[in-house]
Amino acid sequence: MLWLVGQPDTIAYTKRLHKNPLSIHILISRINLSYMGYQEYLAARELVSTFGQPILNYATLISAILLLLSFYYLVKREERLIEYSIKLLQVNTILIVLGFAVLMWFHFKIYNTIEVIYPEYVTAYMYQTSEIQLTSSRFAIPLWIETEKLYFWLLWLSLFAWQISRKYRDSARGMIVSLNVMLSLLVILIYLYSNPFVDPLPIVHSEITNWSQAIAMQDQQIIGQMSMQLFGRITYYYNTMYMWTHPPMLFISYASLAVTFAACVFMLLKKDEVYDRIAYAHAKIGYLLLTVGMLIGYPWAVLAWDGDWWWDSKINGSIMMWVLYSAYLHTRIHIHRKRMWEVTAILGIICFISLVFTYFLTYVVPGIHSVAQT
Repeated sequence: MLWLVGQPDTIAYTKRLHKNPLSIHILISRINLSYMGYQEYLAARELVSTFGQPILNYATLISAILLLLSFYYLVKREERLIEYSIKLLQVNTILIVLGFAVLMWFHFKIYNTIEVIYPEYVTAYMYQTSEIQLTSSRFAIPLWIETEKLYFWLLWLSLFAWQISRKYRDSARGMIVSLNVMLSLLVILIYLYSNPFVDPLPIVHSEITNWSQAIAMQDQQIIGQMSMQLFGRITYYYNTMYMWTHPPMLFISYASLAVTFAACVFMLLKKDEVYDRIAYAHAKIGYLLLTVGMLIGYPWAVLAWDGDWWWDSKINGSIMMWVLYSAYLHTRIHIHRKRMWEVTAILGIICFISLVFTYFLTYVVPGIHSVAQT
C-alpha cells in the first residue's frame, strides 16, 4: 500500500492544508501530545532491554547446562540426570514465559503511547481511494514479527516439551532429553542471532522514530506523506486480522510438528508405541493449525498482492510440506501393517526437514515472503 505516497492526488491534498490555518493549529496541538507519547515509548523500550535481557541470559545459561546434562546422560545413562534435566526444563520454560510477558507489556505500551494522527486531507484522501475513514491509528504490533519470530516458536516448543515431561516422565525419557537438546540449541541460537531484547523491534522502531522526527519538524507535507505510509503499514499489515491469525497458527504448528519429528526419531530407535502416540497426537495439532493457517493466508494474499503470487517460493514450499504431512497422517492409519512403522517414522522425519527448508526459504530465496519485503 506504500504506492499511495507521492501520487498527484496526495500532493494536491497536501497543498490544501496550507490554506487552512485552523486545521494546522489543531493538528499541531494533537501532534505535541504524540511527541510526549514517543518519549514514554522510548522509556518502555529501554525497560524491555533492562528486564528482558537478564531473563534471556539466565535461560541461555540453563540451556548450556541442559546441553551438558543431556550429552552426559547419553554417555553414562544415569537416571538421576533425567530428573535434573526435567527440573531445569521447567525453570527454563518459566523464564521463557516471563520473557514473553515482558514483550507483551512492551507491545501494549506501544499501542497506548504511539498514535499516528492523520491530517484532514489524508483522511479525506483515504476515504476517497479506499472508503476507509480514520482520523488516527495505533500500532497493534503482533508478537511474532522481526526478532520475535523465533522466540514465539521457542515459547510454544517449551510448553509442549514441559507437557511431555510431565505426562511421559517415566515412559519417554530419551525423547525428553532430545527435546531438551532441541530447546537448548534454539535458545542459544536466539541469544546469538535473534535476540528480541537487545534491539526490540528495529523496523517498527525506525517507523515510529521517523514519524516522531516528522512531527518535530512540523512540516505538513512530510507529515502527510509519512502518515500515508504508516496508514498502509498499520492497516494492512500490523493491525489486520490476517496478521493476527495466519502467522501464529503456523508458528504454533511448527512447534507441535517439531515434537512429532523427535518422536519419529525415537520410533525408529526404540520401536515403542508411546513414541507413536506422541508423534501422532502432536501431528494432528500441527496439521490442523497448518491447514487453517494456510487457508487464512489465501484471502490475505489476494488482498495484499493481487497478482501472480502463486509461484512464490515460500508458498510452494508450504504446499509441499502440507502434502508430505498429509501423507504422513495417511500412512499412520496403516501403521500396523508390515514395514509401515518404519515408513511412517521416516516420513515424519522427512516432513520436518521440509518444514525447516520451507522456513528458511524466507531468508535465502527472493519472493513476496522474503524478509527483505517486510
